[in-house]
Formats: sequence, C-alpha cells, structure tokens
Amino acid sequence: MARKSRGSSTWLLAGMACGLLSACQAVNGWGDTLPGCEALLSTALHAEEDGLPVFHLFLSPSLPEADGDQQARLVYRDRCHSVEVKVRGNTSRAFPKLSYTLTFAPSAPFEEPLLGDGFTARRKLVLISPFNDNSYLRSRLAFTLWNRMSPDHLQVKTGSMILYLNGEYWGLYTAADHVDRELLAAQGLNPMGELFKAVEPEANFSRHTSEGSRKSSLMAGFEKKAGQPELGPEAYESILALTEFVSGADAETFRAERGSWMETLDYEDWWIFATLVHANDSVAKNAYHYRSPGAEGRWRYIPWDLDASFGQEWNTWRSAPELFADFADRNHLFARMLADPSIAEPMRERYRTLLRDELNVERVLGLMEQYARELAAAARRDEAHWGGAYRDFRRWRDRTDFTTHEEEIEYLRQWVRRRWHGLEQQLP
Repeated sequence: MARKSRGSSTWLLAGMACGLLSACQAVNGWGDTLPGCEALLSTALHAEEDGLPVFHLFLSPSLPEADGDQQARLVYRDRCHSVEVKVRGNTSRAFPKLSYTLTFAPSAPFEEPLLGDGFTARRKLVLISPFNDNSYLRSRLAFTLWNRMSPDHLQVKTGSMILYLNGEYWGLYTAADHVDRELLAAQGLNPMGELFKAVEPEANFSRHTSEGSRKSSLMAGFEKKAGQPELGPEAYESILALTEFVSGADAETFRAERGSWMETLDYEDWWIFATLVHANDSVAKNAYHYRSPGAEGRWRYIPWDLDASFGQEWNTWRSAPELFADFADRNHLFARMLADPSIAEPMRERYRTLLRDELNVERVLGLMEQYARELAAAARRDEAHWGGAYRDFRRWRDRTDFTTHEEEIEYLRQWVRRRWHGLEQQLP
C-alpha cells in the first residue's frame, strides 16, 4: 500500500465522497458539503464486520490542518450522528493512520451496551490508532488491568472496532473513554473539579527537569483540561502546590500528610501498574490528575497512552521482560514513596497480592487470549491493509525483528509469562 502524507487532507477523503450520495447539504464553515443523514441511512453500511462493530465516519472534503473540532457525520448501528471530530495525539499525528476524538451532541450521546462492557451516554469517544502496535491489543489490555486492580480506580473503558473513513476501509481501532469532566461525574466525582494532563516528561513532581536542570516553573509539563480558572498562572496553582509538596516536604511531613493531598491507593497503584507492564512512556507524562473542589479535595490518577507497554516502546522497539525499572529517576513521587520503608513495604506487599490474585498470570493470559480471538480476523485484514506502511515507517524501519500479527501475539504470551515469573520470584 502506498504511504500517505499527514500534510495532505485528500487522503482522508478517499472513497465515498458526498457527490456519490444524494441529499447532501452544506453544514460546515468552509462551504463544503457532508452527506446528509437521510442519504447515509439509505446506503448499505455494515453494522459489523469480522465480528466487530463498525464506525462509518464522514468528514469534510477539505478538512483543514487545524487542531480544532470539525463537523462530521457518524453512522453506527443504523443511527446517524452529527458529530465533531478532532485529530488527536502528538507523536501519533505523524502516523498515516491517525487517532481521533469524536464529540457527540448533548441530545444524542453515544450508546453501546456491548462494546467495552458498555458505553452509556458518552459525549466524547476516542478512537485510538494501533498503527504502532501490531498485536492490536496493548492499550486495551493495559487499561483493563488498571480497571481490575481496584474497583475504586477511575475506570477507562475500551473496546475494539473497525473504522471506515468516507466509505473507505480504514482499519482496526481501539475505542476508549475520553477523560473529561463528564466521565468523572459519571463515576461519582464533582464535575467542577480540576483536571490536568501531563503532556511532557517535566510533569515529574520534581524541582528538576527530566534532563536534570532546575525548572523555571513547577507547573512545567502540565496542561489544564477542566476547572476554574481555565487560563493564566492561577489556573495551575493547585498542581503547582502538589508538586511543591512532593518535591519539598521533608520525609516525616510527606509520610504524615500525603493522604490529605492524594488518594494514596491511586498513586501507589500507578507505580505498580507502570512497572508491571513496563509502561515506559507513561510514568510522568501521559497521565491525568484530577482534584475535586474545596479544601478537602484529594488528587486522583488516571492512566493514558499505553501503547508503550508489554515489551515494546512507543516506537515499537523491544523491551526485555527481565528489565525492571522502578522509574524513580523519572517520577519524583515514585522516588519519595520508594525511599520510605513505611510506604514502600506495604506497596510491595500489595504488588505481590495482586500478582497472586486479581492480576495473576493465568488471568492476564486468559484475558489476552480472549481479546486476541475477538480481533483475530480484523487484525489480519488490517495487517494486509497497513502492514507495508507499518514496516516502512521512518521511526522504526531499521528494525530487523518485525513480526506478523500472530507472531506478535506469541511474543506477548512469552513476555507476560517471563515478566510475571520474574516479578513473583524477585519482586524488589
């Protein structure tokens, strides 16, 4: 398959343009046309293929290279939605197979009782491209393990699906919850709280950058996603205060007061989770932090961007199962917890308990096999469509150990078995 350029908008529109459909109407800000829902619903669009649900997404014929939301149509299981779509991600924007955020109208949210164990009344949905993961299940498996570690965790649901873009097959994707105030409110949290996303390695709760130099600001690396105030230095006062506490409190104060600052289970489990699956790219950046309003509000953690896990880095290079990194040099909060035996020993004991019970190796392998069977046919089709572009992508084309999808699933099996065995025998 020919490689496609991110800079060209025309490749997004290959396939069924509005002109092939009747009753198109102008709906966007550039005077272009999108298919009308009546026309789309009169067209034969499959609700499922290869045993997975299908999203039929129709974009403007001149989608601009902008970061904002653009109007689109989505047909899903014989229902047509007028949605807004946004290209998402940072590194993944260079992939020929992009990731998207879909925003649904308040009066017509996304409803799916089966996908991802049930998405109910979702205003936003993320379509994650597995272009850099030819197992097609790393993100889904990792999020599921986080959810199963504790029912008290803030949950992120995921499910596998197929995307058609303007009538052209676009491949296998992972649908996931969008972390926002609506999702938090649905899990019992105050939607007026503050939500931050760690977008750079400098979001490491340290006074120093990831390179070791002194930070010019302790709020470096964070973006505010929700809460008042939205802009200006005052918008970051709360996350700055948390960083000041983690980086500046003496050992006794940190031990005594951390429970009033944060939900300690969330942040201890973050360390367990990251080291278990070797989520190398999500130990400082690629994380969400939420705090409910008021003096009693405590910080909560939500994981994100987990394609770098289970034996591969973000750029698909391999990481050995025997490699154990505690990430203390990457996240000062981890360093503080590990340095205090009264925190570290119970945390390690919880680690051992999880490996015996909720996250024991046979359960994890069973879950992986379930997902692998579920998406096997869709994965083979996606590999036939995108495999050449995947192997030829500039950021990892020098690899000499490429695998087929089936070989990658076997690699995952062996990686999990060796990883779990090593941790059970030698958990530090």
